[in-house]
Amino acid sequence: MQILINVRIFRNNMDANLKEQKLREFAKSVLEYPEYTEEIEYLLSKLKLSKEEVIRAYVNYDLDIFAYENEIYESLAMRMVLYLHYLLKGSWHQDRQDSILRMIEKIKPESIIDMGFGAPTKYIRYYVLKNKVKTTLADLYGSAFEFSKVLFDYLNPSWNEFILFKQIDMNKHEYPGDFDCYIFQDSIEHVNDSTKYLNKLVKESPSDSRFIFSLPIGPMMSVHTINWDTEEEEAIKWLKDSGLKILDSDKVFINPDVDLFAEQIKEELYNLIVICKKQY
Repeated sequence: MQILINVRIFRNNMDANLKEQKLREFAKSVLEYPEYTEEIEYLLSKLKLSKEEVIRAYVNYDLDIFAYENEIYESLAMRMVLYLHYLLKGSWHQDRQDSILRMIEKIKPESIIDMGFGAPTKYIRYYVLKNKVKTTLADLYGSAFEFSKVLFDYLNPSWNEFILFKQIDMNKHEYPGDFDCYIFQDSIEHVNDSTKYLNKLVKESPSDSRFIFSLPIGPMMSVHTINWDTEEEEAIKWLKDSGLKILDSDKVFINPDVDLFAEQIKEELYNLIVICKKQY
């Protein structure tokens, strides 16, 4: 399956003022989605965040993607911003989440670890919480856990019976434990020597484990330590060289009318979503 959304490569930089205006409008629109109004108000209240604070963080995050490092994710407001991105209609985030949910439902894992999860995505709401699947959400920064606990309290008060949090610095190449499914949603490219770490995970994980990756195909970003310019020649080869076999894949392209973070990038950018198993 291939998902294409109004694909084109950006050629000219958008006027900065216009871009900021559009980003503010997007953030405000998500905050006011009727189907999420009660949920958003609950999150803002419990996290002690104002709408204007979140909108400013949203704008700053997307206005210049080369202007910050990974430490930006320490902010609690940034976790809210990530979540708004996941809800934004028409964005590549929506299709990435749909693809990963489809793959999760296909393999039906009984235990999951989401490495560098950022903020809860759609599969948490529609697979984990629905089926009470044993899930570990791993991240480096406590803000990810603080935000998620508040969201889960709203969605399902019994969440802590099957969802755990684990603080992991993937740069230390710590083995997280045995799971049916390891998920990396745009996270492994943030790890120092990600190739070495993936090789370690594949080697030490159970023989019947599955791995789901969302890998950005395109130019190197300032917050990344690795990039794949091409799908077949680089990304898929990288996975195969680590001992993995591709079982299924999707391509999710950015929507230039919505995903304004990519406006600065002149090359084509898309995500390769893959589900893999160990070769042996």
